[in-house]
Amino acid sequence: MTFDYFFKPKAIAVIGASNDPLKLGYEVFKNLKDYKDGKVYPVNVKDEVVQGVKAYKNVKDIPDEVDLAVVVVPKRFVKGTVEDCGEKGVKGIILITAGFGEVGEEGKREERELVEIAHKYGMRIVGPNCVGIMNTHNAMNATFVTNAKKGDIAFISQSGALGAGIIYKTVKEGIGFSKFVSIGNMADVDFAEFMEYLADTEEDKAIALYIEGLKNGRAFMEIAKRATRKKPVIVLKAGKSESGARAASSHTGSLAGSYKIYEAAFKQSGIIVADTIDDMLSMARAFTQPLPKGTRVAIMTNAGGPGVLTADEIDKRGLKLANLEEETIEGLRSFLPPMAAVKNPVDMIASARGEDYYKTAKLLLEDPNVDMLISICVVPTFAGMTPTEHAEGVVRAVKEVNNGKPVLGLFMAGYVSEPAKEVLEKAGIPSYERPEDAAAAAYALVEFAKAKGVLKEEE
Repeated sequence: MTFDYFFKPKAIAVIGASNDPLKLGYEVFKNLKDYKDGKVYPVNVKDEVVQGVKAYKNVKDIPDEVDLAVVVVPKRFVKGTVEDCGEKGVKGIILITAGFGEVGEEGKREERELVEIAHKYGMRIVGPNCVGIMNTHNAMNATFVTNAKKGDIAFISQSGALGAGIIYKTVKEGIGFSKFVSIGNMADVDFAEFMEYLADTEEDKAIALYIEGLKNGRAFMEIAKRATRKKPVIVLKAGKSESGARAASSHTGSLAGSYKIYEAAFKQSGIIVADTIDDMLSMARAFTQPLPKGTRVAIMTNAGGPGVLTADEIDKRGLKLANLEEETIEGLRSFLPPMAAVKNPVDMIASARGEDYYKTAKLLLEDPNVDMLISICVVPTFAGMTPTEHAEGVVRAVKEVNNGKPVLGLFMAGYVSEPAKEVLEKAGIPSYERPEDAAAAAYALVEFAKAKGVLKEEE
């Protein structure tokens, strides 16, 4: 299966492209002007030039072949537009226009008609009622929202507005996406088909899904079982409660169903379930790290409180604090101050320098009882110390030991720690700001390790 025409099209037509900054067609075309891998053509029935580019009255007037059409026209023109796209030989349509299945039975009937027309010509439709599609690796932003930061997480959202909000959130927090898909009403292409495609791509290391409801649960499960053997799939399911399920149904016209059924299906399929948006993002970011061989976690910190909170969160997730070897404990005692706590969590106290982080991380990674490491740093209170030297110490230890144990960073220092986080991220070590996020990441690594058969359930 290939959906390259949705993510790497040679030519894109924006039908409904506009010169009016108040219209969605203006934002979509403006965003696509930076596209690197092909040409972008504006289609506008009135204007001969759109944003400085020659426009065409109809997609069929474009002299070149068109792989992808982004449709941002009023609902009454959608059916004719889809027919025109078919006659032109378009392969894929992103239908941003709303007012279909989410508004009732008549809208669902109209959706079915659009899909019938599309399939008659061998086309596929994403949407309707969606925000669009983004591929940060070739600067394709076929949406009306801001560019996501380039990364390696593919994110598919059933809610366009929520998906857009998460993009703005991740840009602020420095989290990157490889691809973003607002899937809308799923009149045609659904989660399962995109998941099948993304499971085989190179640049997408993890797949994150925001789901309100599924139209074909059996197909989703079958494809998820295959996909999770290749890549981690993280799901944030909305509509868990009765009230939430009713809201989901009215939002995208989807059948939310019993959450217990979904939960069981996700577990059987090897999917990792997130409880919150932050959970989903924290989990997805973890997979720059190798998979753990067990569930035993070592925690190192320069302040006791964060170590205790992280230990609590680790326990909540069903993971274990590692029992350190006596040799490791003695090694820590040899250079840490007498008041330091040398049992797990290891509290190096506030005077810990970069060299202490290096030596401690090295000993913990070499301990045979440790399967993964969480390194914590709060705001240094001693003159001349920076979180950056702490991060550099951890990176140095990881490179020297090089034994395939995952390491997660936790910097509770706000803007002060931004340069340090960059040091870790550059080394492929994800860095978090809250204990619960680091614990969620550790849990996700363990769950995917189980799905891959790297570690067994009873461990």
